[in-house]
Amino acid sequence: MKVEQYPHYLFSILGGESVQDDEGNWSDSETTTEFISVCREETDGRGSEIQVAGGTFHRFTSLIQLPKDSQKVDVGTSIFVANNADGSDVRIEGVVLKFDKGQLHNRLWV
Repeated sequence: MKVEQYPHYLFSILGGESVQDDEGNWSDSETTTEFISVCREETDGRGSEIQVAGGTFHRFTSLIQLPKDSQKVDVGTSIFVANNADGSDVRIEGVVLKFDKGQLHNRLWV
């Protein structure tokens, strides 16, 4: 049995801001998704916390391991992780709490 280091797929969710029409009605604009990288999502059911800028602590639900050459994902970015490359089998959705570029791999907390 072959074990894959990065069996999942990380996507960002772009757009989706509310817009106001000429009559003053608000509606959400369309969202699009963008593939970021292959990854490995590890669910944290213990409710662990991480420290972010300014000494603030955030409780995270998942740690996502990424290859070293993956692009940086900004804090606050809406993301989801899927089991398949087309993004239809979603494992988890959330907002990036922290991104860490490491020596061997990158890590992202949701």
